[in-house]
Amino acid sequence: MGHSFIDAIAKRRSYYHLSDSKIVDDSTIIALVDKLLLTMPTPFNVQSTRIVLLFDEQHREFWHLLMGILRNMLSPERFEQSSRKIESAFMSGCGTILFYEDGEALDNMRRKFPLYAKNVDTWSEHSSAMFQFAIWTALEDIGYGASLQHYNPLVDNAVAERWLISHKWRLIAQMPFGTPLDIPTERLQRSSPLKRRIVFGEEP
Repeated sequence: MGHSFIDAIAKRRSYYHLSDSKIVDDSTIIALVDKLLLTMPTPFNVQSTRIVLLFDEQHREFWHLLMGILRNMLSPERFEQSSRKIESAFMSGCGTILFYEDGEALDNMRRKFPLYAKNVDTWSEHSSAMFQFAIWTALEDIGYGASLQHYNPLVDNAVAERWLISHKWRLIAQMPFGTPLDIPTERLQRSSPLKRRIVFGEEP
C-alpha cells in the first residue's frame, strides 16, 4: 500500500483560521468533486449524495445568512462570540461545500428494496460521511485547510430558498475551506489503538 494515501489521511485536520487566497483554480475543486461523485461507493449504487459548491461572494453570503439567523436566536453576548468565530474560521476562507442527501433517491431505494427500507437512512449517512472524509482529505492534500460544521437544520430553509435547492434534499454538513493561517495543535490520542481493536488468526 502506498504511504501517500495513509499520510494524507494522517495529515487531515480541522483548521479554524483561514484566508481567502486560492491555491488552485475553482475549476480544480469542481473537477475533484465530480471525480469523487463518480467513484465514491453508495448502497445499491443509489448515488444519493448531492453537493452545492459556494465560492467567493456566494460562500460569504452563506455565512452572512447564518449569522442573520443566529442574531435572532442568541443573546447579544453569545451572538458576538459566535459571529467572531464564523468570520475568522469559516467566512474568511474562499469556499464552502454543502453536503446533501437526496430524499427522493432514497425513497425510490426503499420502494425498490423494501426488505432493507429501515436501513436506508443509516446507509445514506454512511455514504455522506465517506464523501465528506474523502473531500476533506483531498483538500488537505492540495494544501487547503477545512473543517466540518453542522448548522443544519437552522439554515436549511433559508439556504433552499436563496439558492433554489430542492426541499427533497436534506442538508447534512457544511465544509468551509481556504488557505490555512495557523498550524493545528498536535493530534491527541486519548486511548491506544491496542485498546480499540481485536485480532484473530494473526500469522506469526
